[in-house]
This record gives sequence, C-alpha cells and structure tokens, in this order.
Amino acid sequence: MTQTPAPWGTRRMGSYAATPTVPQCTPVIDPETQIAVIVDEQGRTVELGAHGTSTSGLTPTSTSPGDGSGPGGAIDADSTESYDQDQSAG
Repeated sequence: MTQTPAPWGTRRMGSYAATPTVPQCTPVIDPETQIAVIVDEQGRTVELGAHGTSTSGLTPTSTSPGDGSGPGGAIDADSTESYDQDQSAG
C-alpha cells in the first residue's frame, strides 16, 4: 500500500507571527452633528486620520454606421471610465 505525500504547500507552512491585540472600536452617530464618529472601549472618540473623496463616472461612446456617402457599415459601442481623487491631508 502506498502513502500519498502531503501537498507541497502544507510542507512549507509555518506558524503565524505574533500580532498585537487591536482595541475594539465602534462607529456611532453624534447626536448633535449627525456625523458618524468612531469611539473606543472607554467611549473616547478615535481619530482615524484624513480621508479624501473621489468620483467615478462611466461615459458611453458609440459610432454610427457609414460615413455619409452611402448606406451600411458596422455599429460599435464601448465606454470610458474616469476616476478623480482628491489629495487627502496626511
């Protein structure tokens, strides 16, 4: 009877490195500003750093058949995506 060897990837695995415990944070709505804020386990507001904003749009494009001198021709359509991102402070 033959024994199937372990897959090569499992022979290369090792233990995960020790990682620090991350404190639990909870998003809540500030009743005065109606803006979401993050609070830690003691109820203190946690600053997560600056985040920028971005916009994205999909612009369809198409071609019409023929060049105007005669009937017929192929119709082709595609789209172009644009993406703009603000510079976030940090």
